[in-house]
Amino acid sequence: MWELNKYRLFQLNPWNIVLIYLVLGFLWILFSDRFLEQLFDDPATLTRLQTTKGWFYVFVTGLLLLVLLLRYTARITRMRDDFVYRFDLYRSLLEQGNQVVLQVDDHQNFSYTNVAVKDILGYDEDEFRCMDDFEAIIHQDDLDRFQEIRVLCDADVRDHHPVKQQVRMRHKNGSWRWFRMILTDKRGFEHIQSRLLLIRDIHEETTLFEQLRESKMRFEHLFQDAPVGYHSFGPDFTFIDINKSELNLLGCSREEVIGKKTWGDLVAPEDLPTFEQHKKDLLENGYVENLQYSIVRKDGTRRSVILNARAFFDEQDRLLYTLGNVVDMTDKLLAEKELNEAYRRLNYHIQNTPLGFVEWNDHFRVTEWSRESEQMFGWSKAEVQGKAPEEWPIVHEEDSELINEQMTGMLAGKELRNKISNRNYTKDGTILHCEWYNSALLDEKGRLVSIISLVHDVTERVRAQVEIRKLNVSLEQKVRERTRELEMANRELESFAYSVSHDLRAPLRGIDGFSQALVEQYAEKLDQRGLQYLNRVRSATQRMGQLIDDLLSLSRITRKELQEEPVDLGAISTEILASFRDKEPGRQADFEVARNLTATGDASLLGIMMQNLLDNAWKYTSTRERTYIEVGVTDLEGKRTMFVRDNGVGFNMKYHDKLFIPFQRLHTQDDFPGTGIGLATVQRIIGRHGGSIRAESKEDKGSVFYFFLPDKSV
Repeated sequence: MWELNKYRLFQLNPWNIVLIYLVLGFLWILFSDRFLEQLFDDPATLTRLQTTKGWFYVFVTGLLLLVLLLRYTARITRMRDDFVYRFDLYRSLLEQGNQVVLQVDDHQNFSYTNVAVKDILGYDEDEFRCMDDFEAIIHQDDLDRFQEIRVLCDADVRDHHPVKQQVRMRHKNGSWRWFRMILTDKRGFEHIQSRLLLIRDIHEETTLFEQLRESKMRFEHLFQDAPVGYHSFGPDFTFIDINKSELNLLGCSREEVIGKKTWGDLVAPEDLPTFEQHKKDLLENGYVENLQYSIVRKDGTRRSVILNARAFFDEQDRLLYTLGNVVDMTDKLLAEKELNEAYRRLNYHIQNTPLGFVEWNDHFRVTEWSRESEQMFGWSKAEVQGKAPEEWPIVHEEDSELINEQMTGMLAGKELRNKISNRNYTKDGTILHCEWYNSALLDEKGRLVSIISLVHDVTERVRAQVEIRKLNVSLEQKVRERTRELEMANRELESFAYSVSHDLRAPLRGIDGFSQALVEQYAEKLDQRGLQYLNRVRSATQRMGQLIDDLLSLSRITRKELQEEPVDLGAISTEILASFRDKEPGRQADFEVARNLTATGDASLLGIMMQNLLDNAWKYTSTRERTYIEVGVTDLEGKRTMFVRDNGVGFNMKYHDKLFIPFQRLHTQDDFPGTGIGLATVQRIIGRHGGSIRAESKEDKGSVFYFFLPDKSV
């Protein structure tokens, strides 16, 4: 039976019931009379039974018809309810949609308008449907596109694709906004002979599109006309775009680059390994910055460039493209090199002149303050930077009026140079007698740029003169003799300084200059040995110049009056060691400086002492894979003794007596350059403070210098 249910005959629906009823009724009519005739012989009884059978058949038939009628009535009711529900649903969607829906008949009248017209265009439904001239709210420039829709409304065309146009329409508030119009065909609305006109607000997206288009045009303009090079690479790192500036830099045409060259084809051979590593960094990090390369142009010339690049990937981290910019730094680097070289030479002379050097701006404020000025007056450059003389106590009160008068004249352009003798205070309040040689520096238009001052400390000379005047009352003869001796000593000292700084330097410069000229102009006429001799002559003259500088420095240390005060040698050491890192950032080094490393003495001289000791340690550890320098304090023979230890090359202790003798060296000039003055300077400074110094070392095991300074604070 379950298998028979797959046939429609046995599915219990109304038509199956009627069919079964008719078959059973036919069989009953066909066979029941014979059965009744066998049971009843009386014709009257048989007639009554047949009549009863007929009425029963009529009753069953009527009952079945009633059931079928009720069943179809219920079905029609459900269909009507479903239609009403769907109609309300579609109407709700239509009314609450985000676009205007208009029903346009064959006379171009709006037979229906949804409520969205109020929100989108600002018009009421009745107001919009009754609008006399619809074209009045269409922008004049868009009427041609709107006419295509209007003509199609008049035509009796049923089967066509929806027509879409973008036009500007005036909102009720008077503003113009972009809308998309879509006109449908008649096939879906044939019973009412009308079409649907859909209007959607696309003002925001259209405005955004215009902005994007303008942004793209601006970007393209910036890309192509930028003063720096811009390019883009594909996944295979070949050029897919490049601007004019970079093409000019490479000296190539666009056709020679796009799809044919990579950046690796342009990088100089010596920079290729670095470039390959940077390419890996780009793929790993997504960007690289400030990479410096040398590139080879089409004509074979080289340029120095700075490259920045950024990579873009898809969702599977596959490279899509890269963007990069290139800045030609060749001219800038050359100019910077020349400028740095000029500055280095100038700064060398400034910092190593025996006179103090001060530079003032056009508002008479300090812009440069040399080391000699720091040693002379005690103030560091940071303490006086940007200050005028009246802002810190450097000028004696009785001399301030004279200085203001003289310097005001220079600032006003009345004179270009002058000499002023006055009294100055040091940081600790000591009075110095100084001679100031001032010169005005002007620009190409004759305007004052700065004032350069050279300061000569003549305190000792003034003190000697004062002492001579005091003794003149009772010991006139001795004073005259002493004066002659002092004047002679001063003259000899000044003559020596002049000879060293001028007379000796001039021949040295001549020897060095003519030797260089021979090397440059007659190199082809000299054999290799001759060139070696000339280079040795130049090296010797330069070394002699350095010896002169060191001798002058040593003599200044001998003559300088001690200004004793508490000095933090730990802070000085830390600053010096930090400067080593700045000068050689790639060198591996470990530093250790003890705390509370203080002493009593002249701050500037003790600073020179630590500079020489640490310079010595830094120099003789230069051959080590990792430098180690320690500055500490220990107890030796019951005395608080400080030390500087290093892991350098060391020396043989049998030559230790030569360490502190000027110009005595335990290593060759080729291995470790120097003049042999540094340790002699250290011993002289410590000796002037009443202390002592000694060294311990083993060859290739490092060195340690122990120095003792008496504590004068107790």
